[in-house]
Amino acid sequence: MSGIEEKDRYRKDGDTATYVYNQPIPISSYLIAMCVGVVEEHRISPRCSIWSEVEDLERCAKEFEDIEKMVQVAETINGPYVWGRYDLLVLPPSFPYGGMENPNLTFVTPSLVVGDKSLVNVVLHE
Repeated sequence: MSGIEEKDRYRKDGDTATYVYNQPIPISSYLIAMCVGVVEEHRISPRCSIWSEVEDLERCAKEFEDIEKMVQVAETINGPYVWGRYDLLVLPPSFPYGGMENPNLTFVTPSLVVGDKSLVNVVLHE
């Protein structure tokens, strides 16, 4: 989600679960993104996680394990990262688009997961 989850506002009422997200920095509506599906999280650092379908999670997490370091290097050039979280969602192969950068959560194509980290620099563009 292109916002920060407010975990203390989660509610479950029967079959309905309510999640609340907050985006304190004004953004254009085209930058709002959410993923709905069966995905799992692999935490890289307190502010970076990798999300993917569970069967691909270990492989995706290994490929992008240096994402926190990349954010830190970007901060030396651009100043502090103001969005709070920077997560990557590795999309399922059936998703018809390459990827999309959004505040807090970048969607990336699974074609970047090649096993040798040779394509992770694409995330720098995002």
